[in-house]
Amino acid sequence: MRWKLVFSIVTICLTLGLCVVPADAEAASTYQIKINKQKNTVTVYRYEDGAYEPYKAFVCSAGKATPLGRFRIYQKHRWRALVENTYGQYCTRFKGPFLFHSVWYHKLNPATMPNGEYNKLGTTASHGCIRLSVQDAKWIYDHCGWGTPVIVYRSKNPGPLGKPERIRLPKGVGYDPTDRWSRGNPYNKRKPVILGAKNQTIDYDDHAYDVRKGVRAKNTTGFRIDKKICVSIRFRKNRGDLYQKVKKVDTKKPGWYRITYQVVDEIGRKAKVSVTHYIKEKPVDTDQPLPIPVPPDIESGTSVQGAP
Repeated sequence: MRWKLVFSIVTICLTLGLCVVPADAEAASTYQIKINKQKNTVTVYRYEDGAYEPYKAFVCSAGKATPLGRFRIYQKHRWRALVENTYGQYCTRFKGPFLFHSVWYHKLNPATMPNGEYNKLGTTASHGCIRLSVQDAKWIYDHCGWGTPVIVYRSKNPGPLGKPERIRLPKGVGYDPTDRWSRGNPYNKRKPVILGAKNQTIDYDDHAYDVRKGVRAKNTTGFRIDKKICVSIRFRKNRGDLYQKVKKVDTKKPGWYRITYQVVDEIGRKAKVSVTHYIKEKPVDTDQPLPIPVPPDIESGTSVQGAP
């Protein structure tokens, strides 16, 4: 009976990731993590050429109880029970009850995350742990071994890499859109979309022309990101010519303009659409008076009545 109890405990630990597995010394010294509690930003530094250099940044949610100071990673949990009957994914402990982990879930199920809590990322919102998106929590879980230094501080400056944009979700309960490891996640099949881009024929010298007019974009989670649209333009005068890169569409320069709209959303997913805008040739001005014809005899210098 005793061995059955031990076996059961070990099985549960392995299932939930509660067993502590130390990483090698080299992995532990590769990275250093700094948490700016005031700006809710995590900056990861990588050890290169004898010094730690800024490597990547995460938006996070710290808490009022998050301790300041220097600590080290010493425990990991694939899933971990948190406070008030909640659970977190990819938990990495750095001091006492304080961990890096995903936004919490109602159950041990990645489909039970409250979207309202996810939308708090980037603000002070936790009980003291460091909340992250799943992809960021997993990155620390996978790459930062035992002994990795963790420094918690306060500053108005978010860090050398700045503060990344946070991802927003519509109201409800569901998945973290960065959790591509959960097969049931509907966001795994989604990406940004660019709308309103179409082939057009433009009048010569059209002052109202705007290459961005009517073009809009939505991110993976369905929110407008029009300002993220990047535009590149190529031009050719004649059909047989090769397109050449230009800075803008010149409506006084007839020909074909190949317009490419691209967008990268907060998750890093991309969309691209290309269309053609044709600028018409300059129209003939029919309002100008026609020249008065000159009679041939006057033009030749002869008289109408003939020679004397």
